[in-house]
Amino acid sequence: MIKKIFHSIFFSCLFILTFGLSITIILMYNIYTENIKSRIDNYAEDMAIFVNQKGTNDFLFNPKSQFRVNIINSDGHLNFDNTIQNIENIESHKDRPEFKKAMIKGYAKVFRYSKTSDKMIYYSAIKLDNGDILRISAHVDSIFNIISKMSFLFVILFVVLCVISLIIAKKVSKSIIKPLNEIDINNPLLLNIYDEIKPFVTKISKQQEQIDGQLKELQKRNNEFQFITKFMSEGLILLNKDGIIISMNKMAQKVFNVNHDCVGLSFLAIDKSQMIRDFFVKNKNNNKKHIEINKFNQVYQLHFNLIELDMQIKGYAILIIDITEKSKAQQQRQEFTANVSHELKTPLQSIIGYSELIEHGIVKESDIKNFASKITIQSKRLITLIEDIIFLSRLDEGQIIVCEDVSLMKICHEIFEILSEKAKSRNISLNIIGSDIKFKAVYRYIYEFIYNLCDNAVKYNKEGGFVNVSLKENDKKIIISVSDNGIGIPEKDQDRIFERFYRVDKSHSRQTGGTGLGLSIVKRVVLFHKGKIKLESSSDGTTFTVILNKSKLEALARKSKTQDAYKLQEYDEND
Repeated sequence: MIKKIFHSIFFSCLFILTFGLSITIILMYNIYTENIKSRIDNYAEDMAIFVNQKGTNDFLFNPKSQFRVNIINSDGHLNFDNTIQNIENIESHKDRPEFKKAMIKGYAKVFRYSKTSDKMIYYSAIKLDNGDILRISAHVDSIFNIISKMSFLFVILFVVLCVISLIIAKKVSKSIIKPLNEIDINNPLLLNIYDEIKPFVTKISKQQEQIDGQLKELQKRNNEFQFITKFMSEGLILLNKDGIIISMNKMAQKVFNVNHDCVGLSFLAIDKSQMIRDFFVKNKNNNKKHIEINKFNQVYQLHFNLIELDMQIKGYAILIIDITEKSKAQQQRQEFTANVSHELKTPLQSIIGYSELIEHGIVKESDIKNFASKITIQSKRLITLIEDIIFLSRLDEGQIIVCEDVSLMKICHEIFEILSEKAKSRNISLNIIGSDIKFKAVYRYIYEFIYNLCDNAVKYNKEGGFVNVSLKENDKKIIISVSDNGIGIPEKDQDRIFERFYRVDKSHSRQTGGTGLGLSIVKRVVLFHKGKIKLESSSDGTTFTVILNKSKLEALARKSKTQDAYKLQEYDEND
């Protein structure tokens, strides 16, 4: 309201002041032009007297004179011009209005446009005693030329007028609004307010009392609702019939990466996906929908519920449930089942194929030994695969494990003894760097992860390469590194090598007898001991570094003594 009053007063004052200034300019211009005309007329009369008395011989050429002085003879030719020296080529002036009029009446006053000078000029002409015409003229600026020349001044004047109007409008509007702003709704008649609004204010006061009571009750219920929804593990969003957010708890705000300011906005303003849009499509037969969305690498299930009353839509309720773990578990189960089926099927098909050939007598006597050897190789591969699957299953189940005294030097020597023939066949050297480290842990698990790392380092090494196992420790940590100068692991595969059955080069892995579970076992064993594993790999070789925390190993040992189950799932992989 105050803005409307302010604008009305401001523009009214500005219009009045501007209009007054315009009238003043016009009047001043008229005075200015009349003054010039009067001066020209007086000067013409004085010059006419001077010329009639003394003649034209005393005239001097004066181009800087404020007026132009011409003497035109009776036939219209120019005899004298105080601004031009060479007047021989000047055209005849007999057709000029001031010349004609002066020849007839003896004087003429003409304000006209001059083609010669391209300006508005005032002419005062007087017929002399000798019959010649004395003409005095001067340029008169139009009002627009004057305004353009003084544009800067007029801009300043307009700014001043705006400031004056602004001050007036501000003061007047405040004085009008002040009594309204001072109204006390609870006691509207205490102050001297406008009589016209007293009934209205009194009615508002009564309604205010009713509204205050209702607001207190609503606030109480809202606080209870907010308290309940705040600590929900599920997200909850309430929308009105137009899809405007009425309420959104902390969990829902986290899912859609918004804060409390989103209340009052359209839900489509925070999520414009087509799945969300489809929910708000009218004339749908179903009033419930379930969809899954991915947000920040998390999977959420959204349950949409339409709220209807008397066959009319009153709003919507959206329940958000985090199903990330469930989705991952399901995906892992599906992948694991598919991979296990494939990995078991391959050696079994080979065994069955060779067996059938032998059974039907198709194989030559000399080839039976070769086929039997292949069956044995595939059978051993099958057994190794099954053992690895069982081993991983035990790790995942978190079975009760007893910790024993572990000597890393002893384990490394045992592993090198097993791998020595394989390494010798490819001229690969096996080296232990560092001194022995002893601690309590699950002996078989430590053995398995070091064996798998060393076995891989030999399998994927170059002819004449090396495999180094480095053993280090400090007050808090035990550091085990297995490095080689083999073929390396491509950067694009480094994030996935710990996945079950994932192989960088599947054909080479099968040739070397790999099951695709070795590094997965390594990762699970390290996590079981709540350690960390790091990978550095390039075309010059690969280094796996395992870091075990001594205090956590001691905690594991204490739990094993009390026969407490130590579950792998309790520990974060990024811990």
